[in-house]
Amino acid sequence: MSSPATVIAAGGVVWRDGRDGRRILLVHRPRYDDWSLPKGKLTPSEHVLSAARREIEEETGQRVQLGPPLGIQRYDVRKNGAVVPKMVHYWSAQLTGPEQEFVPNHEVDKLEWLPVDKARRRLSYPRDVEILDALAEFTPVVSTLVLARHAEAIKRKDWDGKDTDRPLSEAGYATAERLVDVLAALGVNRLRSSDAERCLTTITPYAAELGRQIHVHPEISERGYKADPSGVESIVGRAWQPGKVTVVCSHRPVLPALSKALGLKVGKFSPGAFLVAHQLEDGRLVYERFRAP
Repeated sequence: MSSPATVIAAGGVVWRDGRDGRRILLVHRPRYDDWSLPKGKLTPSEHVLSAARREIEEETGQRVQLGPPLGIQRYDVRKNGAVVPKMVHYWSAQLTGPEQEFVPNHEVDKLEWLPVDKARRRLSYPRDVEILDALAEFTPVVSTLVLARHAEAIKRKDWDGKDTDRPLSEAGYATAERLVDVLAALGVNRLRSSDAERCLTTITPYAAELGRQIHVHPEISERGYKADPSGVESIVGRAWQPGKVTVVCSHRPVLPALSKALGLKVGKFSPGAFLVAHQLEDGRLVYERFRAP
């Protein structure tokens, strides 16, 4: 007999800092009469980062930007008369603007902004308190970098033109479209790319959504790297910028050297895969790796 499928959900610790200190946003669910952190299940084919932001916004009405990961909860729930495992991913979630008006709904009927200590006492589940306590360890964030490999491209053997002009495959274009919500969830506001068509096209849909220009760097293309491997160093100062969230899109042969130059862990990138790194005020780097959305 096969094991029951795990229910995957995502959410966050929504916070804001003010003159009276840090406050945490908790939600009250009338169905369970509990106070918890906003979260919810993924829709089919939805990326976990996109789901976290969507669920937070649907339950609270607040626009947020995801920061470092705060942990994963694992517990059992009842589904269709059976007991199944559930996994909930949480991220730091900071307001991206002024607080929005909350409209009560059947899932969440009340919100409350509370100081951290009061939020810990108000939460109904010890597992949520553990996630809340992790927030202090991963803030503040100085700079965030998303390092990505371009989405799937047409195979070299099937392309007669210049390799720089080789386009994405149909699946690659679909990945680029799905990447829009993922980059939006992370609050990406600066875009840098190799000059190859397959890299530019991977982040063009998001650039169009954001209304921002893509800064082009021939030195991180396959051709540019082959001509001058030291050229990857030139992007370091432009990639790590205080208060900014930057995406850099490059190629499989270039990414190991580029990762090293940027001070990141070197690893393999499948097409469309990306690494998210948060640089903390104390100098630490917090990493996450994801497959293509």
